[in-house]
Amino acid sequence: MGHEVVVGVDGTQSSRRAVQWGAQEAWARRTELVLVHATGRPSPGLESAWDSMLDAEVAAMLDREAARARHDLPELKIRTEVDADTPARCLTRRSATARLVVVGTRRMTAAERVFTGSLAYQVVAGSHCSVAVVPPVTGPAENRVVVGADGSPDSVAAVRAGAEQADRAGAVLEVVHAWQEPAVTMTATWLPPDLSDVTREEEQVVLAEASAGLGADFPDLEVERTLVRAQPAAALLAASASALLLVVGSRGLHGVARMLLGSTSHAVVLHSPCPVLVVRR
Repeated sequence: MGHEVVVGVDGTQSSRRAVQWGAQEAWARRTELVLVHATGRPSPGLESAWDSMLDAEVAAMLDREAARARHDLPELKIRTEVDADTPARCLTRRSATARLVVVGTRRMTAAERVFTGSLAYQVVAGSHCSVAVVPPVTGPAENRVVVGADGSPDSVAAVRAGAEQADRAGAVLEVVHAWQEPAVTMTATWLPPDLSDVTREEEQVVLAEASAGLGADFPDLEVERTLVRAQPAAALLAASASALLLVVGSRGLHGVARMLLGSTSHAVVLHSPCPVLVVRR
């Protein structure tokens, strides 16, 4: 894993918010911020005109974004680069040597999600390192980091990453575990009368184990544990409605990359009201 924080930049409102968030993260991690604009490959014969456009527009746009970041964090080390690859391939390739990739997102229609997909989602699915997806607008936030836990190894890594984020920010860490009733076949003739109670107790153990040991490494961190009977994506989106950050694992029982086109992953990455950190182990 590398050390720099890489942000995809295109001059839009969502991109500017991603730059702002990425700059703060690079500063907190004491590492370099790399602002990258990917142009996509030009059609044959248009390379000369494309180069002129890059010189006049893209470089100026990157300089403006870097200047905004330096205004808030004058001592932050910032590098700007232009990449000829497509945005998704550029950021996915660079994730192999980055510590964190940051990308903006926007609300998409159903047709856009089906036919073109989302840059943020493509990067999340293919990245080699953790990815932060930053929405263009966020509401007032409580000093709280929400992390999803489902008992999988990737969710354990997510809880750890969430603890680190909350500890740096002096925020409360809320560990959320959502559970649903076990599926029962139509042919079942008898069910234990206390099935829900037994299931809840088992899920309570999962939640406790997910956050076990945090006190030793983060003695000043305040941890809240929430067990909710709900669909996982709905539970996480509700819990993060006023949070600073939502942290999830990239795989697991309900991980983002488990089903590439699954509704849970799309909901979390594309519809979160706050920035989402998708953790890679």
